[in-house]
Amino acid sequence: MVTIKGDQVKPNSQEIDLEVGETLIIRFDTDRDGELHVHSTPGQYVEFEAGTSTKKLVIKAPGVVEVEEHDTSHVVASLEVR
Repeated sequence: MVTIKGDQVKPNSQEIDLEVGETLIIRFDTDRDGELHVHSTPGQYVEFEAGTSTKKLVIKAPGVVEVEEHDTSHVVASLEVR
């Protein structure tokens, strides 16, 4: 669950293990619209709206992938993709 209240973003660099091609479901509870930057190859973006929502993310190459909230540059997750 990604929670955003103004500039306060949680979690903080949560470590998540994934298999290549596995779907990661991201749940949001936010007080504003925004975007996550996914530093994968190729790079991806996950847009979210204010309120509660759910989005899906698939990483297609192995490696360590940081996911950061665009407005604050806060890293919410570090994905270990194998």
